[in-house]
Amino acid sequence: MSIKVSLGAAVGLMAITAAVTFIITSNVTLDRFNQKIKSVSEKQEFYSKLSEIDTYSRTHYISEIDESKLIEGMVSGYISGIGDSYAEYLTAEQYAQELNEESGVSVGLGFNYEKENGGYIKITEVVPASSADDAGLMAGDIITAVNNTDVIAFAGGYDEAVSLFSCEEGTRVKLYIKRTEEDGSTDFITYDVTAQRTEKVTVTGRLLTPTQGYIRIASFTDKTEAQLKAKLDELISAGAEGLIFDLRNNEGGTMSMLQSCLDHIIGAGDIVTAQYISGSTEPVVVCTEAEKLNMPMSVIVNRNTAGTAELFAFALADNCGAHTIGKNTAGKGYSQSVYTCSDGSVVKLSTAIVTTANSGDFNGVGLKPEFDVSIPEDMDITQLSDEAAVLTDTQLIKAMEVTIPQPEAAVPDENAAEEAASSEGAAE
Repeated sequence: MSIKVSLGAAVGLMAITAAVTFIITSNVTLDRFNQKIKSVSEKQEFYSKLSEIDTYSRTHYISEIDESKLIEGMVSGYISGIGDSYAEYLTAEQYAQELNEESGVSVGLGFNYEKENGGYIKITEVVPASSADDAGLMAGDIITAVNNTDVIAFAGGYDEAVSLFSCEEGTRVKLYIKRTEEDGSTDFITYDVTAQRTEKVTVTGRLLTPTQGYIRIASFTDKTEAQLKAKLDELISAGAEGLIFDLRNNEGGTMSMLQSCLDHIIGAGDIVTAQYISGSTEPVVVCTEAEKLNMPMSVIVNRNTAGTAELFAFALADNCGAHTIGKNTAGKGYSQSVYTCSDGSVVKLSTAIVTTANSGDFNGVGLKPEFDVSIPEDMDITQLSDEAAVLTDTQLIKAMEVTIPQPEAAVPDENAAEEAASSEGAAE
């Protein structure tokens, strides 16, 4: 019996075969693939199911299939299906953008943002000395329209609107802002903001008291180490005798970024160790400074403190006796490796379990703070002024309390006072 195969089906099958081959050879080694799919029958089932789905799609789908998008989708689907919650597939363009962000120098409008409840864009932070800062934008501003189009009116909604912020240096973007003033009144302002190259400020800080320094590390980039060193020198010169590190909402960075920062705080030694699938272990963060920073420390964390930010907190607790305050961290205890495909795209896979001296395997568990302290549900710590923070941020208040305990006010001794008064009377 002869079997007729359409040209389209044949081409489709070839495309699938090429895609699967691409996945196997680019993302994992053939040996690993064979370990996961142990029998010929399982392999046949793997290919057959893809072929079935492709046949149905090419026979019944009413529109045209974009072959390049199909392959991208298959690769992404494979990565999402292997069970690695931290694995990622990135196109060459997406990976280039990620590297740009990690460098700490980027081209943009100079503000961070998030989706507001109504679907508009809320500015959460304005980068100092950026074009947004120069224009007068403020944290808390709501962007209602971009380049004369309401955010909600874009075909792609919020995502399409914010995509306009990723533009070439020198591009002007018109922003329509809704701002709520301190007296409750509302202003509507239009700004023209020009994209420019800026260094992302990831480290900020100040003296909370004459002897307590506060340092917030928002993320780890290639510029964080220099910014942290400068802030440490500044606060210690200003009289800081204890330090509070704020790592809330810090989603981490690379191990090299972590090492460069810890080297200014922790004495020489192996700080973070990685264990690989082979069972072998090796140090991946090794500090080289002869002496550690010898002063009381605390670290504030929350459920969004992840990856290398968790390791930073563990390392300070393990090596410097730092107190930990806040809520349980994210529990991202895997280290990722990046593998580059022939077309420049990459796959990131979890390849090692990472631990510090006392943390053990914290993946999925996180760091449980020494002091479990919540903040009010409606509090946005990024919106608090310096004055309001020390009065209302309960996690910061607890950190101040335990870092350098303040002496209790002396209680007057009434008997001693009476005796002193009597002595004075007798002398007269």
